[in-house]
Amino acid sequence: MNEIGIDLRTKSPKRLQEIGDGRFDYIITLDVNAAKFSPNSEHTEIIHWKVDDPVTMASDPEKQLRAFRMVRDQIAQRLRLFVIVHVRPQIPPSSPSTSSSIAARAR
Repeated sequence: MNEIGIDLRTKSPKRLQEIGDGRFDYIITLDVNAAKFSPNSEHTEIIHWKVDDPVTMASDPEKQLRAFRMVRDQIAQRLRLFVIVHVRPQIPPSSPSTSSSIAARAR
């Protein structure tokens, strides 16, 4: 993760039970056991993404590093698509009068 500018030295994984009663629209799990978790909130959508465990994909350190990079990149791609599908539609489109006034100024 450090290779792409994300410092995880002060971060640690949390169990879903540790996140408390926070309000979440979505919880994305990467672990089969976490996929069975049922949140306290009926407003939370649980999404499970099956990803390979890079630790078990190879024993050679160089191949294992490639496996970690591959899984990291797969998760990043899924997150980009998730945002396009789930987040962008929630952003209200600009009003027609705003769009036309911007277009008029651009002429």
